[in-house]
Amino acid sequence: MRAATKLGSLATAAALASTLLTGCSSDDSIKIGAIAGLTGSFITAEVVKTAQRVFDDVNDRGGIGGRKIEFIVKDDTGNPQRTAQVARELADSDIVSMAASASFTDCDVNDAFYRQKKISSVMAVGASAKCYQSPNIAPVNVGPYTLMTAELLFASETLNDTRLCNFTVVLPGSEDPVKKALDQWSRITGKHLVVNDLTVQQSGDPTPYLLRAKQAGCDAIMFNPTEQLVVPFLKAARTQGMAGTDFLLLASAYTDSVAKTVGGLGLKVYAGSEFEPFTADSAANKDWRDTVARAKAPATAFSQGGYLAAKFTVDVLRSIRGDITRDSVNKALRAMRPISDPMVGNPFVFGPEQVHQPSKTCKMVQLQGGTWVPLGDFITVPAAN
Repeated sequence: MRAATKLGSLATAAALASTLLTGCSSDDSIKIGAIAGLTGSFITAEVVKTAQRVFDDVNDRGGIGGRKIEFIVKDDTGNPQRTAQVARELADSDIVSMAASASFTDCDVNDAFYRQKKISSVMAVGASAKCYQSPNIAPVNVGPYTLMTAELLFASETLNDTRLCNFTVVLPGSEDPVKKALDQWSRITGKHLVVNDLTVQQSGDPTPYLLRAKQAGCDAIMFNPTEQLVVPFLKAARTQGMAGTDFLLLASAYTDSVAKTVGGLGLKVYAGSEFEPFTADSAANKDWRDTVARAKAPATAFSQGGYLAAKFTVDVLRSIRGDITRDSVNKALRAMRPISDPMVGNPFVFGPEQVHQPSKTCKMVQLQGGTWVPLGDFITVPAAN
C-alpha cells in the first residue's frame, strides 16, 4: 500500500486532528479510538478522514440505537514511544474498541497492551507481521505477506512464468513471515523460486540484483520496494534491456505517481491491489468514492481501508442487543457473521481465533502507459496442502 501524501504543514495536521476529535462528545456517545500518522514520516490522514465520514453519516441518521459515535483519533507521529502513549490515552477515554487505525508501529508496540485491556481493533492498514498474529487485531487489508503469495500465484498460474525470482527488502521482524509467504506459494504449486534474495538493501544501486536476475534467466521478478525505490529499480531494468520480464510489485508501488513516472519505460509491470483497485471506476467502488469525496480526502487504497474498517465496525455495533460496552463489542466481534462487500474478495470476519487474516484475496493491476489498469477477478490464496 502506498506511502500517503504528506500534509502541507504541521498547522494543517493540527487542524485535521482538531476536526477529527470534535463532533459529539456526550457521556452517552459510543467512543471508538484510532491511531494514525497525521504528522511524521508515515502519513495516513486520509484513512481516518474517510472513517470519520462513515461515522458522521451514521450519526446524521440518528446513530446506533440513538447513541452517536465519537471517533477519537490520536496522532502517533510514527514514533513508537508516542504510539504507546496514545494507546493508553485512548484506553483511559473509555473507548469500546479501536477501528480504522493506520499506524506503522501500532501492532508491534501495543499488541500486548490491547490484550491486557481487552481492546479489539479492526485496523484499516496492517503492515507489520504482528498485525496478523494477534487475537485482538484484525486488519481489513490483505497485508504484504499474503499479497506476496498471491502475486507469485498470478505469475506462475496466470502469466505462466516458469522461472520466478524474488528480491525482498526484509524489515526487522518480517523475515519469518516473508519466508512463510514464499513457502506457501511453493506448497500450493509445487514450484520453487530460481532466485530468492532476502538481502536487498533499502538504498543504493539496484543494478547488481537485476544482473543476477538476468544471469539466472528470471522471466518474473517480485520486488517489494517502497514508492521511492521502485522508480530507480525499473529505470535500471530498462537500461538492462529487460522489457520481456514480468515485474511484480507490492501494494506500496500501486500509486498514481509511480504510474506517471515510469509508465513510459516499456516494461511489463504489475502490482497487487489489496481491495478493488482504487483506480477502477467500478460499481464496487461507487459508495467509497462518494464517501471519500464528501470527506474531502484523497481517493487512495489507504482511504479504502479506512472506509471498510469503519463500515464493518458499524455493522458489528448494530448487531449488539443491549448496552454497547467494550465487553459487548468484543463478544460481538468474535461471534459476528461474515460481512460481504464488493470491494474485497471474501467476507470480513473477526472471529474467535488467536490470529486473524480476514482477507485472503487481491486483484492485480498492470501499468499501461501512465495508468494502472485492473486485470481480471480477485485472486484467492488457498490453504496449502
